[in-house]
Amino acid sequence: MAMPRYRPLHLCLLILVIYTTPSIGLLNGTELLKAACNQTSDYAFCYSTLTADPNAGGPQALAGDLANAALRLAQTKATHAQSLIPLLLQNATTSLDHNRLQMCQSSNNKAISQLSSANNDFNSDSLDTMVEEINTAARATNDCLNEIQDKGTHFSLLATINADLIKLYEICVVSTRYFTVEDLY
Repeated sequence: MAMPRYRPLHLCLLILVIYTTPSIGLLNGTELLKAACNQTSDYAFCYSTLTADPNAGGPQALAGDLANAALRLAQTKATHAQSLIPLLLQNATTSLDHNRLQMCQSSNNKAISQLSSANNDFNSDSLDTMVEEINTAARATNDCLNEIQDKGTHFSLLATINADLIKLYEICVVSTRYFTVEDLY
């Protein structure tokens, strides 16, 4: 069977089309930030969070900068939740509230562990594993959120932190879709 033969003009046109077709991987700075935030469930949260970080909101920001900023903020918020839960446990007035908070403590510990692993994988360029770990952290955080959301004002701060954490996980995962070779070095 004969292989199709391409004429030099066809190859030049093909190369020209490939070279001039815009790619999401070629975005950086503000355009990248807007494109990534458009892919999240809360554009305003994403945009305000990332523009507050000088590396992620800068004109030369790469997708790795966005993911790194979201991951660092998620670690900080998860640590905040970790310090809040024992205080809430001390003030729990019912056994049901106590059980909910114990479940949240376990979920939060799992999320923190997964975030630490994700950070290590991010720094070693194991992106697929990093995304899996972030998704595992998100499921653990969501488990707690489902337990405490709309269960009383004494849970409201923890619920807000968990809701923000889930958004940060999402930003991190979405940002990896825009990674280019430059993000890996």
